[in-house]
Amino acid sequence: MRADRLLSLALLLQTRGAATARALAAELGVSVRTVYRDLEALSAAGVPVVTEPGPGGGCRLMDGYRFPLRGLRPDEAEALLILGVPAVLRDLGLAGALTAAHRQIRITSGLAAAALVHLDMPRWFGGQEEVPCLRDLARALRLGRKLAIRYPPADREPRVVGPLGLVNKAGTWYLVAEGEGARVFRASRVSAARVLPEPFERPAGFELAAFWARWSAEFEASRPRLQVRLAASPGALAAFSEVFGPAAGPALEAAEPPGQDGWRVVTLSFEHERAAVHRLAGFGDQVEVLDPPAVRAALLATAREILGRYQSGR
Repeated sequence: MRADRLLSLALLLQTRGAATARALAAELGVSVRTVYRDLEALSAAGVPVVTEPGPGGGCRLMDGYRFPLRGLRPDEAEALLILGVPAVLRDLGLAGALTAAHRQIRITSGLAAAALVHLDMPRWFGGQEEVPCLRDLARALRLGRKLAIRYPPADREPRVVGPLGLVNKAGTWYLVAEGEGARVFRASRVSAARVLPEPFERPAGFELAAFWARWSAEFEASRPRLQVRLAASPGALAAFSEVFGPAAGPALEAAEPPGQDGWRVVTLSFEHERAAVHRLAGFGDQVEVLDPPAVRAALLATAREILGRYQSGR
């Protein structure tokens, strides 16, 4: 924390010129005595600090001296400030570091402190997973160390992996790690994690975003898919986006033109027959399955079971 404060103090002096110790203390949230100690530390480190006592005096850097910090262009500084501190960085334990960086950028650039964009990535009603080992995973990444993790099945010995990156997919964390090839682990299922002293060097040319794009495409393609062709009323069609999420968009775009009653024939994809029946049953008589016959028969049987339960008075 003191190194961060010394850097902030040097940037304040560079930006504002002469300032009293009391003003600097108020800006940094410390005591006047701490400011004088920090000024001595800057001098000892070779930063030419000048203090002038009396009325009109103050603390400043020697004329012509510029603190050796690579500056950011205004658009670069704005890009860092616009998001504030996203929740994913708080999850990783990096909120303090990012807040300190924002303070230094504001001091040197004069940009406003308020975040203009807020990231709220999980979907509505999606819930939030507990990820007890997330900070240990992130620490291994920052240190470039191997990890020993416990991951299902529970009776398996801890796996030793080399962390390649962390991915947050719609609020869910995944660990990408090397161990018998690059693998993806759902971080919430890691029940224990220990950072090992053994270093891990990322493979040359590995890019996390590119790997995730390839892996995601392969994962989507590997999932079993059942195409269900159905007719849907205008009311059902209006609820498709809420019920089926982003997948509803392409399906509605490819749907047949509406008939005179406004119903349209749509083809939807499901993981399996049971998933199709359970999700379509909620639409009642506002959808009619046309194909495949097995889903149509299963949906009809489900409707009869529902009717039988209510008619029985149980």
